[in-house]
Amino acid sequence: MLCSLIGVALACSASEAPGTDAAAMPQTCSGGVRCIGQAVYACRGDQAAELLDDCAAKGQVCSLARCTSSVCQVAETNTDSLVGCLFYTLEADNVSADEAAVTSFLVTNPGGDPAAVDLQVPLSGEAGTSAPWFSEASLQVPTGQSGRLQAINPVLAVGKRPRSALRVSSDRPVTVVEIESDDSSQSAISSGGTMILPLQSLGTDYRAVTYPQAATPAVAGTPGSRGGAGRVMIVGTQMGTTVHFQPFGQVTADVSGGTPQISADDDYVIALDDGDVFQIYSGAEEEDLTGSHVTADHPIAIFSGNISTTYGSTVTGINSPDMAHEQMPPIATWSRTYVAASLTPQSSIGCTSFFGTDGASIWRVLASVNQTTLTFQGPGAGTLQLLPTGGVAEPLVQPLVLDEGQAASLVGVGSFTVIADHPILVTQGMDCEPSLSLAIAADGGALIKNLRFPVLPNFDQLLGIVRLKDTEVELDGTALPDAMFRSAGGGFEVAEVLLGICAAAQTVCTHHLTSSVGFGMTLRGMDVESSYALTAPALVGCDPVYEFCLN
Repeated sequence: MLCSLIGVALACSASEAPGTDAAAMPQTCSGGVRCIGQAVYACRGDQAAELLDDCAAKGQVCSLARCTSSVCQVAETNTDSLVGCLFYTLEADNVSADEAAVTSFLVTNPGGDPAAVDLQVPLSGEAGTSAPWFSEASLQVPTGQSGRLQAINPVLAVGKRPRSALRVSSDRPVTVVEIESDDSSQSAISSGGTMILPLQSLGTDYRAVTYPQAATPAVAGTPGSRGGAGRVMIVGTQMGTTVHFQPFGQVTADVSGGTPQISADDDYVIALDDGDVFQIYSGAEEEDLTGSHVTADHPIAIFSGNISTTYGSTVTGINSPDMAHEQMPPIATWSRTYVAASLTPQSSIGCTSFFGTDGASIWRVLASVNQTTLTFQGPGAGTLQLLPTGGVAEPLVQPLVLDEGQAASLVGVGSFTVIADHPILVTQGMDCEPSLSLAIAADGGALIKNLRFPVLPNFDQLLGIVRLKDTEVELDGTALPDAMFRSAGGGFEVAEVLLGICAAAQTVCTHHLTSSVGFGMTLRGMDVESSYALTAPALVGCDPVYEFCLN
C-alpha cells in the first residue's frame, strides 16, 4: 500500500532503479516531495531536505514521490496509459437535487493479483506545506474484476479550494471510472461520468471543452444549475504549482464569489498545492469556456463541461437538463484522426430530439494550431450542420479551417471520421439527456487492444465500438458479428452494442473487450432523467513492452 504521508510529486523518476545510491543522486528537487534513490525526501528551497520514508526498508520502491510496489513502478514509467496506481480527481458540484448524491469510483483490476485500493482525501494542514492523505474508504479488487468506492464530498465553491481533491491509490495497476450521482437509489436527475487518467499520464498543457451557457426554461427551473454555466476544474498534484488560465473568448467569469471580466487571452494566474482545486464558471448567456488554455509548471488534472445544460435547446418531451462532465487529455496526446461514434438514446424513452432529428448528436471540434484543415468522411458526414452560438444551423462546407483554440459545433445523424492536418480534439453530446464525452482517437497506434471496463446497475448501457474495417473485436470472449458494424468512413466501422442488465445485487459489473488489431470504445448510460457518457481515451504513443499497456 501507499505510505500515508505527504503529497505527490511527479519529479520522481521511475527510472531510478532499486538500489540506487541516494548520495549519487542530484540533491535539487521541486514539488514538495520527491524520490531520491529508493527513499522519499522533502523538498525545501529547491533542495532535498529531510528523509520522509525509506521504501527499501519496507521492501518497496519509490515512484511518483511515494513508496509503492515494483509492479506499480513499472506501470508508472508508461506515460500514455489508462492503467496506473495513483489517480487525482474531484467530486464536481451538481444541481441541488443531486448535490448530496453518491459519486461512485469504479476500479477495475486487469492484472494477475488482487489490488488493494484506497479512496483518499487530503488532511488539513499549514498552508504551503505537504499534508498527509487519509484513506476514506478501501476495498480489495480481485483479478479481472471491478470494485466500487463511493463518496459524498463535492467541491461547491468557486475559485481556489485548498485540499479539496480526491485520490484513488492502489498497490497494483488499475483503471478508474468516476460516475457523478450514480443513480444507486434510482432518483438521480443529473449524472455525469468520465474515465480518470493516472498521475503519470497527466500533462502541463491543456484546452477545455464546454457548451455555451444557456439558461433555457428547463435549466432555469432546475435549482443549482447556475444558469447552465460552463466550468473548468483544475486539480493540483504537486506543491508550489503555478497555473495559467487563458480564456479563448471574453468571459465574465465567476472565480471567487464575484464576477470579474477576463478578456480573451488574459493570463489569470493560480497557485496550487498538492490536492488543491481551482474551479471557474462562465458568468453570462452564450459565454463559452471552450478553448480555454490551461498550462502549468507541474502536472495537473483538468475536468470540464457544464453543471447543467440542454445545449441551449428548449424542446420538451422527456428531455431534461443534465450534467456534462469529462476529463480533458493533455494536448500532447491529441490525435489527427477521430472516429465520431454516435451514441443513440435509450429506445424506451421516446424523447423528442433536441436537434429536430432522431438519432442526432452534437459534436465539438477544437484545434491546437492556426490554420488547421479538417475533412469529414463517412455516412454521417453528409448530415453535418454547423451550429453557431446563438445562430441558425447551416450546412457544413468542407474543408473546415480552424485556428488555435477555435472550436466548431456540429450537429448530425450517424457516425463519421474527422481527419485533420494538425492535432485536434473532438467531443460528443448525445440527444435527449445531455452529456460530454471524447470521440475515438484513431491515429496509428492509438487504438486499444485489451480493456476491461465497469458498468453500474440501474442505467441502460450502450457501447459504441470502433474497429478497422473487417477486423475482429471480441466482447466478453465472443466475436462481434460483422453485421453489427456500419461504415464510419476513413476505413473505420462502428457498432452499437446494448449491454445486458447489471443486477443491483452485483453493485458493479465488468466487461472485457479485446482485439489483436485494436478498437475504440465509448459508452453511455441512461435512466430517463439522468445519463452519463464516457470514452476510454486512446493516448498516442503507448509502448507495448509494458505489461499493463492497453495499446
